[in-house]
Amino acid sequence: MDIQKLQSRNAAMDIIRIVAAFTVLSVHFFLHNGFYSQTVEGAPMYIMVLMRTLFSVCVPLFMILTGYLMSHKTLSRKYYSGISKTLIIFVLATLACMIFKAIHDNESFTLKSFILGTLDFTGANYSWYIEMYIGLFLLIPFLNLAYNKLKNKRQKQVLVLTLVFLTIIPTVFNIFNFDNPAWWSDPKTSDTFAKLIPSWWMGIYPITYYFTGCYIREYGIKLKTSSTLVLFLLAILIFGTFNYYRSYGTTFKSGSYVFWYGIEPYVLSVLLFVLLSRIKTDNMNEKVKFVLWKVSDLALGIYLISYIFDMLVYPVLNAKINPMTDRLPFYFVAVPIVFVCSMLASAIMNIAAKYIQILFKKLVGFIKAQRQRADKYKWQDYLFIALMAGGLIFAFWKCVFGFGGNDEAFYLTVPQRFNMGDALIKDEWHLSQMSGFLLMPFVWLFTTVTGSTEGIILAARVLYILFHATVSVIIYLRIRKYGYVSVFASVLYFIYTPYDIMAMSYNTMGLDFVTLSGVIMGTASYKKKLPLIVSGVAFAAAVLCCPYLAVAYILYGICVLIHTFIKNRDTKFILKSELFAGKTFLFFSIGIFALAAVFLIFALTRVSIKEIIDYLPYLMTDPEHPQIALGTRFSMYFNSIYNCHSHFKIALFSYLAMIIIMIIDRKRKYHRSLYLIVTTAIVIFCYVLLLPQLTYSTYNAIMFPLIFIGITSYILCENKPKPLFASLFVLGIIYSFAICFSSNQYFYVISMVITASNIASYVFLAQLLREMKTSQDNIEYAVWVKKGSFLFVAFMIFLQGAFQITVKAEHCFWESGNTSNLTAQIQNGPAKGIYTNVNNCNTYEQIYSDLQYYKSKPKDKILFLTAKTWCYLAAEFPYGTLSAWISGENPSSVERLKTYYSVNPEEIPKYIYIPKDSQWDFTNIYNDAYSYGYSFEENEISYKLEKIN
Repeated sequence: MDIQKLQSRNAAMDIIRIVAAFTVLSVHFFLHNGFYSQTVEGAPMYIMVLMRTLFSVCVPLFMILTGYLMSHKTLSRKYYSGISKTLIIFVLATLACMIFKAIHDNESFTLKSFILGTLDFTGANYSWYIEMYIGLFLLIPFLNLAYNKLKNKRQKQVLVLTLVFLTIIPTVFNIFNFDNPAWWSDPKTSDTFAKLIPSWWMGIYPITYYFTGCYIREYGIKLKTSSTLVLFLLAILIFGTFNYYRSYGTTFKSGSYVFWYGIEPYVLSVLLFVLLSRIKTDNMNEKVKFVLWKVSDLALGIYLISYIFDMLVYPVLNAKINPMTDRLPFYFVAVPIVFVCSMLASAIMNIAAKYIQILFKKLVGFIKAQRQRADKYKWQDYLFIALMAGGLIFAFWKCVFGFGGNDEAFYLTVPQRFNMGDALIKDEWHLSQMSGFLLMPFVWLFTTVTGSTEGIILAARVLYILFHATVSVIIYLRIRKYGYVSVFASVLYFIYTPYDIMAMSYNTMGLDFVTLSGVIMGTASYKKKLPLIVSGVAFAAAVLCCPYLAVAYILYGICVLIHTFIKNRDTKFILKSELFAGKTFLFFSIGIFALAAVFLIFALTRVSIKEIIDYLPYLMTDPEHPQIALGTRFSMYFNSIYNCHSHFKIALFSYLAMIIIMIIDRKRKYHRSLYLIVTTAIVIFCYVLLLPQLTYSTYNAIMFPLIFIGITSYILCENKPKPLFASLFVLGIIYSFAICFSSNQYFYVISMVITASNIASYVFLAQLLREMKTSQDNIEYAVWVKKGSFLFVAFMIFLQGAFQITVKAEHCFWESGNTSNLTAQIQNGPAKGIYTNVNNCNTYEQIYSDLQYYKSKPKDKILFLTAKTWCYLAAEFPYGTLSAWISGENPSSVERLKTYYSVNPEEIPKYIYIPKDSQWDFTNIYNDAYSYGYSFEENEISYKLEKIN
């Protein structure tokens, strides 16, 4: 027990806070017991109206007490830290209430809903007071300046009376109807009232109560206690009777005079506050004072958490006791029960809040101490390891959810058919086929070890997680020197998965290889050969995933040529960097040609150069990837960004205007904080625009806004990380053009590959923040603005992480709804172990069972006329198709297949399988198949065709 602190406390204020909390719960008694839907008539309702009138002092008592206790607070850093406990209690109460509603009311509870429920003050149902209090708390130092600058008691009385006139008095005069004389005898006939005095300022009533508390503390109220008590009791009687009169014959009328800004709560709360503040506590037993102190300290938590116990107590009361008026005696049971339960819950929250504050202070002190140590990366590394461990757990949890059977299985069909002996370009006509070369070892190893393809899709997901994690770790190790920002850059990179398809695809592998190549080149010591060679190999692998990316190598060669002419000149031009030296280019090229040589050996042992030239035009006939003029492609690139959201142009034009101002600002170094604040605000605005659609249509888009931070930070940096800018940031931009030219996804795929540039963006940001810490801006309030910019950056990174995690947790590319709907686990075949919805699972299992028909058939080429590419993995027969991906179930796909068989007659399939849920014109299919000599078999699942001559 802190005796000194206890003796200095005014126990009367603790009593006021406890009474305020109890009256809040008392008002909620009427909110939840049916009072507001009961006709006001009879003695029981008169008593209840009197009680409801009395309990309206609840919130006003809190606000007056705030003014009383905080009237001497001044503007300081320590002052602002004073709200931390309030905010922690609020967040804990929100968490508790939302968990309760998820269990009790089956409401959705996710990280996203928790964040939004906290920010919009709906998670804890009674948290509107916190929303008001935050604003009042921020104003208090300035309100105190205004109040304390007044010279005498008279001026302060005028201040309080002015605010009373603006906020309270309108509820005295603007509540009557002068148009209808009959209204006065029966007020329930109309709710239309005449306005006699201005009421526009009523919304600032918390300030009125605050200044009232300030005034009472300084001057008190010059009334005897006995007179004050009589006035208080008379006020209850008069106001209660007035409310009964206004509501008689109908339900309770919650007129403006009853609300917190009403004359009734104001008069009653002021009188009750004065009465309670006069309680003599000097000679009170110390144990009693201690109990009052501790219960008072729980008041806020009691207020916020009481919703849970209201929802448990009052439904039982209402079900057991009828009519409503018979519930009145149970006030003396229900409210104390809710109060005690809420007090216990609040005590738990206060203990948690205490340790959170202690932990935070220790963490801050610990970080400061570590920054002074020689091994300053030690704890940064620990943080990275902890976050990556959490990310891996999250990824392994998520990887079992969602199955579509089309894209993901297709990525494995290409290496499968290559392992069966099929050739590039000649046998496989899909444009993405070269990436399949990279997966051949995995598919071969898996099928060799297991003897089948059962579970191969889930295994490929695990492989992706391990590969993606490895790349993320390498990224961190390469940019580690840039401090804690490098931790978040690497971890958030790991959390993100293109399209949220956790598979080894040309998208996921392409992004990882581009990022890996760029980050190694941008951070390499150019005297060391191995990193350059590894970077080259990674780049070559990325080109296999997106052949158009080869243009980056050509541009690199041109830059190397320019470097030879300017390397001896006195210039800061980026091309003077050793990144563009001939030796660097040579070893980078060695890595490229090493993988290229292996690839060409594989390709040319199965298909000749002449055949490649002959067959290549057929690949360009893919209806999903029509040939479009180069100029049109460029136009579509920029249009897709501009039109990604109807309001995205606001962000673009705003950022463009800021960039122009920043570039022409010769003193931009001294205005860095302002530019950083504006940029982060634009990024956050983009998050707000894109967030509603992220879980169903634009998942990749969450990665695009950070490009703005990269550009701003790089321009503002004094010591620019030029090699990383060229090797990663620019490479990511080039990649976005290249993949846009080879894809039909446009902004969706552009925002995906910008993720590579974002790693560089984080590095530029880290460099800028480091420079800002060591030199001051030359603007008014420079220190505060700089700290504000740091807070904006921290909030932006927090939102980026929160949205990435939340959306990934909820989003499944092929499934509607979230992971909670994916309860059926696939038991057989290549998708074994994956959870999907019941209908999807049943369809899969039916078709897989139907495919067992081929187990008794001799292995021969098979064609599956379906978008379900997993069927090829399940059958494990040689491919008799131009690709497992046939570009839609439509006549053009049939014609393309006929073309394929005309030039590859040896690929004509022995078997054709058509699920009945397909969209084909079965009559035409049957006629064509019959003419080519196929027999026909049908069951409730499919059509099976077999070539007999």
